[in-house]
Amino acid sequence: MTTIHLYGFAGSTYVRSAMIACEQLGLDWDLKPLEFGQASHLALHPFGKMPALQHGSVDLYETAAILSYLNDLAEGAPLIPTEPLARARMWQLISICIDYAYPALVKATFADDTSQIDTEPADRCLAAIETLVKSGACLTGDRLSLADLVFEPMLTHYLKTIPGGEKHLEGRPGVTRWYRDVQKQPAVIAAYRESQSE
Repeated sequence: MTTIHLYGFAGSTYVRSAMIACEQLGLDWDLKPLEFGQASHLALHPFGKMPALQHGSVDLYETAAILSYLNDLAEGAPLIPTEPLARARMWQLISICIDYAYPALVKATFADDTSQIDTEPADRCLAAIETLVKSGACLTGDRLSLADLVFEPMLTHYLKTIPGGEKHLEGRPGVTRWYRDVQKQPAVIAAYRESQSE
């Protein structure tokens, strides 16, 4: 298979989602640097975000589209549940992450003084996700889905950036169990190893 080129910084939560997907799916991939905000970047992503993907003649941007594409490259589409409700829950969780969790868990931490961040929006997101976590090891059941790949980097970033971040897991046994389990996934470990070597 032609190598998949991901463009972005490994420290980006959305780039890490794509990196985890590539690792989990056993795809041949590499991470290419960006000249952030420059013409070469905007040629890959007209809105100046990341990641962007190039794969042979395919150019793609926006995380959900990239993750869906990567999943479909692998035999059996293993990261999208086949059961209708589980699949709908996956997309629901991804929407929550992109629309609400990213601003609350990631963007908010770009402030100069993280000790002054209003953590209520983050707590509201975690409470909503807590109600959706099932009894399996992953967000939508016993197997990783794209939702796990989107949420994990966001929560990791938040817990590591906010002073006393771990306290935000208190009283959320479902999210806490899921987070501890997903950290042990080989693809997650491999993606973080890759990001540390950047």
